Amino acid sequence: MKDDVFEKISEVFKNYNIDIDNIDKHISLIENNITDSLTFVNILLEIEDTLNVLINFDEIDMDQLVYIDNIVNYIKSIS
Repeated sequence: MKDDVFEKISEVFKNYNIDIDNIDKHISLIENNITDSLTFVNILLEIEDTLNVLINFDEIDMDQLVYIDNIVNYIKSIS
């Protein structure tokens, strides 16, 4: 399941010209200037649509969600 989630998330990032297959999964996407915060929110919204999940932005720590592994694990936990 995790691989499937990762693949779908990877496709969403590719829509924004970001290849997460070649990015360290443990670095902040925003702090390392891979994406800006507005684009990142758009990516998360597209992930919601693509994976048919609802990200509860009130309950998650956005500082933690900016790591690829954390995104995958969070999406896996709510799907």
